[in-house]
Amino acid sequence: MNIQKAIPLTELQEGTRSNVAKAASTDEELLVAQAKSGRSSAFGKLYELHRVRIYHTVFRILRNRQDAEDAVQRSFQRAFTNLCKFREDSTFSTWITRIAINDALMLLRQRRANKRLPEDNDDSERSSVLDLTDKAPTPEQALAENELRAAVIHAISQLRENLRIVVLLRELQGLTSAETARRLGLTVSAVKARTFHAKRCLRRHFEREFKLPSVAW
Repeated sequence: MNIQKAIPLTELQEGTRSNVAKAASTDEELLVAQAKSGRSSAFGKLYELHRVRIYHTVFRILRNRQDAEDAVQRSFQRAFTNLCKFREDSTFSTWITRIAINDALMLLRQRRANKRLPEDNDDSERSSVLDLTDKAPTPEQALAENELRAAVIHAISQLRENLRIVVLLRELQGLTSAETARRLGLTVSAVKARTFHAKRCLRRHFEREFKLPSVAW
């Protein structure tokens, strides 16, 4: 009997992904246990395992390569310092992702607070703005896009953590509901419910902030 003919391909693929995820989770748990016992090489392996994914996550928030690299370093330093406090009620991947997202949002808020352009810009500031005219999109378009994106990220940062982490995993990392559920140890229906609730909160925020009758999400 041909098993592949008896079982739909999608089920075989899903089963393979599930087995790979379980194996990766087991390896991660072993590395965490070794790191907690004092093996720095084990934490180094955790760093290499998640570094690229964490970088892409914070880069989507910060949109600046150097800031993203700094956020990655700070996040892993914070995780290493507080590893003894990691209760393992979630995966290390989820824990370090939360740390990185919170660090990136904090840096974004600091950047917004420090962003004060003086009215009498000097020549260097004027030239840096003028340089944008040779690039696409236009400065006006880029400014509008950045302001809108910053407003959205800021609004997301104001959500409760259980809603915020779901939105960021779905929207920034592009995970499906099933992948988000596995990452957070939730059911798919719980992820969908939190996504719906988060979007409703964001919609109400923008309706109130910009006095709009409705905002589509």
